[in-house]
Amino acid sequence: MTKRLDKGKRWFNEVYGEGKADGLVEMQVGLGQDLARFGIEFNFGDIYSRPGLTLAQRELLSLASLVTIGGLDPQLRGHTRGAIRAGCTPTEIIETVIHTVQYCGFPKALNAMRVITDQLVELGVEIPPALGPDPD
Repeated sequence: MTKRLDKGKRWFNEVYGEGKADGLVEMQVGLGQDLARFGIEFNFGDIYSRPGLTLAQRELLSLASLVTIGGLDPQLRGHTRGAIRAGCTPTEIIETVIHTVQYCGFPKALNAMRVITDQLVELGVEIPPALGPDPD
């Protein structure tokens, strides 16, 4: 195992749980395992391991990016779990989605909100109540 892959696996497992990096590689077949390994090496070995942002900040940024791209429900669920593991609160996660609406529009933000809140419920995390309309 290369030093870069080892570092990537440490960070991947920090986000998703012990042994999950190996699981990602093992779920692929043949050359597909190389692509999974590249993702672990680059995304987690090179990017997540950089100084300057906390793991919680990285997870909120990852969620915001996934929301704006749209259509990446499995990754939204995974990074929601990662955000909780990294210490983000449900309010921080949900407010991140709300913040993205100005960049990606309501359809993507609402779809992502459903995926994320479903994942939070599945994790047994309480969803914060609505703030309601601004009474002016």
